[in-house]
Amino acid sequence: MSRKKNEQKVDLEKFNETTSLFGYELIRDVLIPNLLGAETHEILYWAGKELARQYPLANRQDIVRFFDKAGFGLIELNKEQRNKQVYTLSGKVVQARLKHTQPSFNLEAGFLAEQIQTLDHLYTEALTEVNMKTKVVTFIVQSDTKDRLSIEEPFTHFVMSDDENKEKSIMNSDVPEQDESVLASRSSRHEL
Repeated sequence: MSRKKNEQKVDLEKFNETTSLFGYELIRDVLIPNLLGAETHEILYWAGKELARQYPLANRQDIVRFFDKAGFGLIELNKEQRNKQVYTLSGKVVQARLKHTQPSFNLEAGFLAEQIQTLDHLYTEALTEVNMKTKVVTFIVQSDTKDRLSIEEPFTHFVMSDDENKEKSIMNSDVPEQDESVLASRSSRHEL
């Protein structure tokens, strides 16, 4: 039986209202860790993967748009190899969150890993590194090229487009240097 692939266009103009950064930080970096305790990082990672399953995107460009509209920050692809991609997350939201707390970016890491896994049909996980000096978060996304997934295509893809005629490059040629102020955190208990 063949399934017809549908595309549902998300009207991004509905999401142009700004929310209080304080309220966002309060929920993400105070309330959720308080509720989840020691398991915060792992639960947020798997919550990000589940969120990506609920909002499957059609391509990598839509990932950039989703991160922006969701208030996660500005994500850029810095380096791409056969089974490894390095993304950086920056922007006002990231800087503000890093200024006041030691936030977890595992929700974003899980979301990114699941989107790449769905697009590439390869088992994929992401690791998170936070550079406190530059106020940038790095996601190292690794896929297992030897183990292809038999994932069925989602019934619906969410097409995220601000302007149909304007294409943005997701590749950033300036790769941030790593230094001793980088704090690594495991997004998953699974080794790649």
